[in-house]
Amino acid sequence: MQTQPFRPNTLYYGDCLEVMQSWDGQSVDLIYLDPPFNSKANYNIIFGNKKQGRKQPDLAQMTAFADTWYWDENAAERVANIKRAVAHPAHRTIDAFSRIWPDGSGMLSYLSYMAERIAEMPRLLKDTGSIYLHCDPTASHYLKLIMDEIFGTKNFRNEIIWHYGAGHPPKKDFARKHDSILRYSKTGCYTFNSSGEHMRIPFKDTAAKMHFTHVDKKGRRYRKYDSGKIAYLDEGKMVTNVWTDIDGQQARSPISREYLGYPTQKPLALLERILTASSNEGDVVLDPFCGCGTTVHAAHNLKRKWIGIDISTYAIEVIRRERMRNMRILLEGVPKDLKAAKHFAANNPFDFEKWAVTRLEGFAPNTVQRGDSGIDGRAKIFALEDALAIAQVKGGKPTVDQLKAFVSTLQGGAFELGVFITLEKFDTPTVRKWVGKAGKLEIGSSRFNRLMMWSIDEYFKDIHPKLPAMAHPRTGRAFQDELLSDV
Repeated sequence: MQTQPFRPNTLYYGDCLEVMQSWDGQSVDLIYLDPPFNSKANYNIIFGNKKQGRKQPDLAQMTAFADTWYWDENAAERVANIKRAVAHPAHRTIDAFSRIWPDGSGMLSYLSYMAERIAEMPRLLKDTGSIYLHCDPTASHYLKLIMDEIFGTKNFRNEIIWHYGAGHPPKKDFARKHDSILRYSKTGCYTFNSSGEHMRIPFKDTAAKMHFTHVDKKGRRYRKYDSGKIAYLDEGKMVTNVWTDIDGQQARSPISREYLGYPTQKPLALLERILTASSNEGDVVLDPFCGCGTTVHAAHNLKRKWIGIDISTYAIEVIRRERMRNMRILLEGVPKDLKAAKHFAANNPFDFEKWAVTRLEGFAPNTVQRGDSGIDGRAKIFALEDALAIAQVKGGKPTVDQLKAFVSTLQGGAFELGVFITLEKFDTPTVRKWVGKAGKLEIGSSRFNRLMMWSIDEYFKDIHPKLPAMAHPRTGRAFQDELLSDV
């Protein structure tokens, strides 16, 4: 495969394996990845409480993404390919895992998926580069074996334990309150910076009283070592491989300035420490599972170049519209004109639906395409309690029967408004008749069509439907207020 240089400070939409395979090697200084954990959990976006007595089955929340892996034909083919490829960097490990689970399993599906992608990363790293793999105890022990085979046991540097907050009182088990971060270098000559504000933490008061007994002429407390070295109290101490000073709630509390409401969001301080330790200003940082963009935000703050990849258009939109909304973000892999949108719809219909839904401010897409009754996305109307708006996307040529079915869903459920999205403008006398039959929605002195027709062609022409203000899909606050607030 012919490779090419990547574009720094760019978000790439797509499978990180395919994206990384297209790039030149020896081009990245640091990789941090926070991939799915195989936690067997669904992460949901909440749309407010269900109104008592009102029929809203499964509509008060929507799955943002599911972190559950299954054994299927794709997994079986993936494992078989790695087992046959004796030169594959993870060949022996996946072969051994397949003997543990000879009939396949969700865990083997997950590990083979990760092995495919991790195997591509040493080629991209410069010889002085490092990689940090963020995982939890669900699969960290298996992932370490994969990392050992791909990067070599001699290049294992640390298992960092991140204690991310206080636990709940245990019931049957000790509370689980830590993640593991596996740190490897590509070679024995790697970047590591032990100085800097992100690499030191304050001494505890007890330590200060016991050891820092001297005071210099400026009033700074210090201690003397037998070697003659002097350490000052206000300089703090070097962090170890156990990090207890970075609270995970910094990013997950609605009152936090960092809060985006994104499931599994990590705090900026965590990434700033990692980037400070293993990269320098001007270096290139890659996050192949960039999610809501904590890594790229930290890289921007620390004057590093960055690249983010994610397979979710939803995640790309969180970064573009919210986290880094005041910056001009370069995007690759998403349509930039109607011709590209048609190609996208034909080749990746489900991903096209998600992308199209997120063209509407305040709307969030479904991620599971089953039993959706023609609903591809939802939004909460800010001014009306428990009032939901829905959207349906048609990537092919729409029909009146499809529109009638959508109107039936709109009128038969607990929905106040619906947007029917097509590639090109769908406007006929019959369509206008159905728009009229759907009626109007009154909010204060404003009136809105309950059924709105909109096209991706109009989107590229900067024409947007007249919608009421929507609640922010992750925080519930007014969408415009959210856009104007500080990150």
